[in-house]
Amino acid sequence: MVTNRISFRVKELTKAAVNGLALVFCCAFLGAFPVNAQSDEMNENDPRRAFTLLEQEPRQQLPLENDRFRIDYEVDEIILVFFRLPDTAPVVLTRPDGSKWYASRHPQGEVTWHSGHDFDMIRIREPMPGPWQATGMIRPNSRAMVYTDVQLHPEDFPELVFVGERLRLEGHLTENGEPVSQLDFRSAIKLEIKMQSTNNPNYDNFGQPPLPVGEFLDDGRGMDAVPRDGTFTGQFELDIASGEYIPTFYVETPLHRRVVEGDVMMVRQVPVRPRMEVSDEEGEPHRMFFTVDEEYVRLDDIVVSGRVDFPNGETENIALSTRQGDELYAEIPSYTFGVFEVVMRLSATDVNGREFQLNIPPFDFRAQPPAPPGPTAAEIAAAEAAEQERIHQQELAEIEAERQKVQNRIILVVGINLGIVALWSIYILIRPSASKRKLKAAKKKKKKKDKKGAEDEMTEL
Repeated sequence: MVTNRISFRVKELTKAAVNGLALVFCCAFLGAFPVNAQSDEMNENDPRRAFTLLEQEPRQQLPLENDRFRIDYEVDEIILVFFRLPDTAPVVLTRPDGSKWYASRHPQGEVTWHSGHDFDMIRIREPMPGPWQATGMIRPNSRAMVYTDVQLHPEDFPELVFVGERLRLEGHLTENGEPVSQLDFRSAIKLEIKMQSTNNPNYDNFGQPPLPVGEFLDDGRGMDAVPRDGTFTGQFELDIASGEYIPTFYVETPLHRRVVEGDVMMVRQVPVRPRMEVSDEEGEPHRMFFTVDEEYVRLDDIVVSGRVDFPNGETENIALSTRQGDELYAEIPSYTFGVFEVVMRLSATDVNGREFQLNIPPFDFRAQPPAPPGPTAAEIAAAEAAEQERIHQQELAEIEAERQKVQNRIILVVGINLGIVALWSIYILIRPSASKRKLKAAKKKKKKKDKKGAEDEMTEL
């Protein structure tokens, strides 16, 4: 297992590789410390004075005298941190030429300035040599700081890690290999960890984006034992899918952000998993069994605790301990029906002897009321006989309906034919004979002829 480190490499602070760091301390804050007689005899720009300052504690944290400090011509870049009274205005920097820089007005290309509610962090590239002054509500015990190499040293992750597990890891900050002792400086640093999937298609976390799982804190809360003691404690809830991950550590200050990836690790599925057998008979309890991955956990040291929420609002606790002789089995009463919700927590020991705790994923199940008893054989036989009789009667009714339809059709045809015969007979009876028609026509013709002859006679007269 390789210890993860996160380093802030700000830059080379001086042109000399060997004593450049020392020169920054000297040149940035010349006169900040009262020094011994030998130091007083030295020239302010004498590099030996820097090494004298290096021997003083705390390193890289120099007290201000009347909020003044001096920057030497050797300095290429400097980072200053001033701690103020909470919620006061940012400091004002006065340069050697008398010009002023504010948090809201400063050369953007040369200066990076971040103001928190109780501190200012300022990075200056190629600062003007000479005496500088910081004006503001700076705390009496405040120190202007120059830092170069900040590293986080977290603990290694356990060899076996499981989904839902709550992990506690500690980490320490060092600056140039020494613990960071400035309390206010630690409060300006944010330490966070994210789990990044390796995107292996063989695991459940394939395609999952990076997930934040926790922070390293030094506030004395949660699992952190002592506030602001230099030990940062991380508390991580691995509420993530199982699979391969790369733990990624983020260290952030107002001016810098660095990311370092740890070794690939496997987050395994919950090693003790419940399985329900829902009863379908009234009065018979529901049964809960557990599947154990004995490859990863010890069967003789498993504790399962939790509760069951019944559909009617009642609850029942679950408490099983294999070390005390309990079997991994529980019964849940079935006197009510509906949705049961189960929430449980696992405490166990893995095969490497590490004790751990995790949340078993909550689940629910539905209990249905038992189905009514079915009909007896006699009832089934009677029902079948009744159905056959119904089908037989339906067939008879269909035959009778068809017979009645044919009979009605015959009656209709006979009736129509009889009507036609009757009408023809009547026509025959009332129609006059041919001789009568001829006699009538002859009489009519003779009458017409006689009438014409009478008219001709009258014409002659």
